[in-house]
Amino acid sequence: MEKRLLATPNGSYVPARASASISGAPAPSGVHTVYTRYGKCYTFNADPQSSLPSRVGGMGSGLEIMLDIQQEEYLPIWRETNETSFEAGIRVQIHSQEEPPYIHQLGFGVSPGFQTFVSCQEQRLTYLPQPWGNCRAESGLREPELQGYSAYSVSACRLRCEKEAVLQRCHCRMVHMPGNETICPPNIYIECADHTLDSLGGGSEGPCFCPTPCNLTRYGKEISMVRIPNRGSARYLARKYNRNETYIRENFLVLDVFFEALTSEAMEQRAAYSLSALLGDLGGQMGLFIGASVLTLLEILDYIYEARGGALVGGHPDGEWRVSWDRLRRAWRRPKTPLRTATGGISTLGLQELKEQSPCPSQGHAEGRGTGSLLPNHHPPGGLFEDFAC
Repeated sequence: MEKRLLATPNGSYVPARASASISGAPAPSGVHTVYTRYGKCYTFNADPQSSLPSRVGGMGSGLEIMLDIQQEEYLPIWRETNETSFEAGIRVQIHSQEEPPYIHQLGFGVSPGFQTFVSCQEQRLTYLPQPWGNCRAESGLREPELQGYSAYSVSACRLRCEKEAVLQRCHCRMVHMPGNETICPPNIYIECADHTLDSLGGGSEGPCFCPTPCNLTRYGKEISMVRIPNRGSARYLARKYNRNETYIRENFLVLDVFFEALTSEAMEQRAAYSLSALLGDLGGQMGLFIGASVLTLLEILDYIYEARGGALVGGHPDGEWRVSWDRLRRAWRRPKTPLRTATGGISTLGLQELKEQSPCPSQGHAEGRGTGSLLPNHHPPGGLFEDFAC
């Protein structure tokens, strides 16, 4: 059987015997070996310079691959450990070409005896940096942000952090980690490296916390499956591969990966409440409930300034100026001039009320000073005509 290439999104799977086709035709050569924590795996369509685009969406227009998992070659289990695997099948991860495989945590399983259909949808996510979110913004530098990788990704960041921890404690690196350091022998794997990775943990509190990049491309998946082979195809496959029908049912599987549609889904994170929205809401609330505006505020300040400038008096021992608020208080409390009553009559004012409302000084003129008086001097001072003359 042949090991062939995956069409559009990049995929990685654990080793097995395989035959593949793309859009019904034999897949061109181009399988690349990649090492993960599971060991030697194979990746398809990993090179961005020679990628295979998908020109039609839907089932039958992507990768279709038949695998023989060869359960007779599985290692026997003598005792249970953290690395003991009880399942039969393969693990597959669909990821972008800039992101290294992290298949032991992000892969999904495919079981023998079934044909698994994986419908993919490209999703482009945009997150907000601080202070709205915790994503990692691009640095804008030409050199790679992580040594050994062309671009930053969560998987690359975790692998880099795990390598530094293993290298510091075990003085070697695991085979799937980037770099040119010495690869750990099998006994160091069991005694040191595996325990180091297990102690790192995960989550935002762990030592290997890696923020999500602000621009991310991922592939949403919808998985369905049907049982294979049917009775007629079991005999045919048994004759073709020189196996019995029981072996075909227990070891053969078919994986069909395709795009649901040649469209991309974009999801962008935006701030729920911006500074411009805050200022707009404040201005709207003030205008609606207070009746205030910038012009009103300026008019109030101008009035206070004029009133303060006209009421400044001197005479303080220390030379400072003070504001006479009594005049403002009198002007505020001054009663309004009575107008016509509601019945149409005319209101009358007493002399005392007229004096209080008069802006003129309250002292009377001295008798005999007729040069500035409007009435003859024979009227008594302080009389009715003198009040009206003022």
